Amino acid sequence: MPLRTAILFPGQGAYLPGILADRAACVPQAAHTLEAIDEVVTAQGHAPITPLLLDRDAPSLQDLLESDSDRLDLAIFAINAVAAQLLAGVGVRGDVLMGHSFGEFAALCTAKAVSVTDVARMACARIEAFRRAAPEEGGLVALDVPAWRADHLVGVLDEPGLRTAIDNGPEQTVVSGPSASLDRVEKIAVDLGVRATRLRARYAFHNPLLNDAADYFRQATADIAVVAPRTAVFSPVLGRYVSSVADVREVVERNMIAPVPFYDALLTVFRQGTRVFIEAGARQALTGIVRSCLPASATAIPLLASRGDMESVVAALGAAGVSARFLPEESRAGDEVADGPREDEVLAPREEDSGARSRLLAELTALYAEELGFPAEMLAADVDLEADLGVDSAKQIALFERVRQLYDLPEAPGERRNEATTLERIADLVEELRR
Repeated sequence: MPLRTAILFPGQGAYLPGILADRAACVPQAAHTLEAIDEVVTAQGHAPITPLLLDRDAPSLQDLLESDSDRLDLAIFAINAVAAQLLAGVGVRGDVLMGHSFGEFAALCTAKAVSVTDVARMACARIEAFRRAAPEEGGLVALDVPAWRADHLVGVLDEPGLRTAIDNGPEQTVVSGPSASLDRVEKIAVDLGVRATRLRARYAFHNPLLNDAADYFRQATADIAVVAPRTAVFSPVLGRYVSSVADVREVVERNMIAPVPFYDALLTVFRQGTRVFIEAGARQALTGIVRSCLPASATAIPLLASRGDMESVVAALGAAGVSARFLPEESRAGDEVADGPREDEVLAPREEDSGARSRLLAELTALYAEELGFPAEMLAADVDLEADLGVDSAKQIALFERVRQLYDLPEAPGERRNEATTLERIADLVEELRR
């Protein structure tokens, strides 16, 4: 079975000036994406984003934070969106998409749950929400300790607004809160011999201190159209797969205030068989987290780690067992920038595959997806329920009993039932018992 591949989208701080200067030309659609984003952001009164990404002399991250921080989220999203198109241009779309913090917006966009232009509108609304309703004094501190130790420190201080915000694994947890409280966190960390790093963030992200800003954002984006993802998306904020329109809305609306258990999310998709993790954004923050948190059997590849063309990336993907090659432009149909989900995408059911076998597999996929809580896209016919998804034998027996009752089948021999660990084999057994 091919190695399962995850595409990771970074969030806060994932910006480098001119990061797409060489790569954007590899995919003609990238220019259209940047133009579409610029059209939205300039209509909202912001300066264009494209120069930040194509000009190597563009302002640095620190410069933007000090003088033009409004454009930072817009630039981060644009980098992530184009990075996903670069991967699609070499035939890599990922088996699962996962964002970190603000990167969840890019994951949903790549999965076609929200259009590029609508995410740009949401990012503009997010900026306005911060301007209107976010406390001015707040930020983030990264502690080189696991989450349970950070929780103890926060509990000992017991200060209003101080929260454990992001769990990046045993080696780093991020604390969020008012600036004065973070000063005390840093002092105590030094006294304990714990490394503490004040992150370059203007607000206390993933913290109820941003409730008012989140309320404004929710109202400002309530009319934006969303659909269920077309590709599997695992949300660290939800702690599960995004499988419905309601899930998409929840991810978007909770993004500012909900904590981010990213470590748990990585462990979940790894246990389900994901072995290659591609960071589709600037810098290598998520690449480092994967390498420090997961076993050596996990491979982390930073898409934009070096400047230049995509040949080195294709080679790295090939070495990791991921099939990647440059595709002709006509093979990339469907990567176009859409103004929003079309009415037929929202309302029209998917066409049924012809033939009794295809119908049976579709019915089994729907049943198992509902019972297991996985999106249907995760349940390929050859996915092993135990080895790839962690479904224990007792659960599999209970599920097959549901199948047996649904199709009014006789009892199955125990040995044959135990061998049926994929939907393909379960379908074989159903057909055998029907005869």
